[in-house]
Amino acid sequence: MSRRVPAPIAAGVERNRPIAIPTGVVELRDDSNGSTTVWVNNVPSSVLRVERDVLDFEYMRHASAAIRVWDDARDDHHWLALHVGAAACTLPRYLAHTHPESRHIAVDVDTALATLARQWWDLPSAPRLRVRAQDGLEALSSRGAGTVDLIVRDAFADDATPPHLAGELWWSHAARTLRPGGLVIANVAVRPGSASAAGDVAAATAAFGSVVAVAEPAVTKGRRRGNVILVAGPVDRDQLRRYAASAPLPTGVVDHWRG
Repeated sequence: MSRRVPAPIAAGVERNRPIAIPTGVVELRDDSNGSTTVWVNNVPSSVLRVERDVLDFEYMRHASAAIRVWDDARDDHHWLALHVGAAACTLPRYLAHTHPESRHIAVDVDTALATLARQWWDLPSAPRLRVRAQDGLEALSSRGAGTVDLIVRDAFADDATPPHLAGELWWSHAARTLRPGGLVIANVAVRPGSASAAGDVAAATAAFGSVVAVAEPAVTKGRRRGNVILVAGPVDRDQLRRYAASAPLPTGVVDHWRG
């Protein structure tokens, strides 16, 4: 039997040209390593590549490592993930491949971006991956209690998390919506000299009692700009530290990080 070769990424879509979407513009730019980066309002948002088991963004690798540690400790690997901030669905596509028993719902406030993502590359079809146009707070508040196992928040307006997705209300709905033993992964942007992440972290801590941060040490210490993966829920922190010790770039695991 011949091996199926994935279709070209975004075949026929013009590169380096802004495409209008309701929240601004999106643009595809090819990279020298064979991947294609999706830029939203001139900010790199997702990476498209043929390989399903490769992540290019370091913060996505941290997120997937935390999810892997969490999943390894579970007896039941048939879990449902809600992704708040779908963009081009890079992480849902990766997780659907690496965790084949999982199912995913990805929501994004931009209706056009979700549609384009389906046209650009080989995303899993429903019910493995459902892509919806929906606000991230509404996606949580409209769900019943204990109806998802994993929540991944990777939603940005320009280079910051929208305030209504980073406050007490969002985090309380996240805790309510999770089944027992569930996990929340949140991508937090950090800028030196700014305390913008502090409220987000405080709300997460209030809702879950304890959180852990995974990122480059210079970022968690506020010395340089970057992304921090905030992990709320049951995860083996010693296993996370072993992952961090073997990561290709300097990576730390910080308990009681305050943002």
